[in-house]
Amino acid sequence: MDDLDSREAFLRATFADPDNDLPRLVFADWLDEHDESAWAELIRIQCEFRFPAERPRPEWEELFARERELTAVIPMFHQVGQEGVPYPERGFADASVLHCTADQLGDAAEFRRHALQLHPEWYGCTRMKVAGGRIVGGKPIQTILTSPVTERVTDLDLSGAVVTLREPEGDSDGDDGTYQLLSEYEYRPTVTVQAVQALVDAREARRLVRLDLRNNDLDNDAARAVVHSPNLIRLKSLQLSDGNQLRGRTWQQLLERFGPDVLL
Repeated sequence: MDDLDSREAFLRATFADPDNDLPRLVFADWLDEHDESAWAELIRIQCEFRFPAERPRPEWEELFARERELTAVIPMFHQVGQEGVPYPERGFADASVLHCTADQLGDAAEFRRHALQLHPEWYGCTRMKVAGGRIVGGKPIQTILTSPVTERVTDLDLSGAVVTLREPEGDSDGDDGTYQLLSEYEYRPTVTVQAVQALVDAREARRLVRLDLRNNDLDNDAARAVVHSPNLIRLKSLQLSDGNQLRGRTWQQLLERFGPDVLL
């Protein structure tokens, strides 16, 4: 097992039991052995922060000062302290949402290396948002669904962007009784119909609880693929109505399959 495989094994164990400090402390020992003593020390110090009654106040002040020193020299945390960037918790940055671009998903091995070296907190994310670029085929979808980096993701946001091209001008109701143009905008999709088909055909999609496909200018072919998928069996939220071109009976078929409480 090489160093990347070992690192990944520790990260998976850490986030499999996120409330338990022991896997983090074992990982810190491994980091010490692999010339990453600053990160190891940060993990240990921040784990101690969970038990404030065990040290007198002066010692805590020393530890807080040391925490600031360590985050300044660890590349992953160089933005800590800037506006809106919180300190890591027990050695890891916030792991609530995995943000990445479509291009980053094209090479599964590189995506894994990037996460291991710069974003180890991704291994703990249950939500994922792809923003920037466009997923046009199955390879990025396979990365999303099968990479060990994303194995905990159950909430997948593949919604496209809505870009305003022209701001509102004047009142919405003109003097002549007609409505003036409020704004001009366009959709910048994240996924194609082919990508949606690849997603819903994959058995790994069974773990998804929430799926957001809004603003992708998708047509009935994509909607029918969703309707007939045998894998979307755990969905509690499916967002598909806004910014897509669904016509005829397709919406009714979606309602019949998922129900109004799921389909948004």
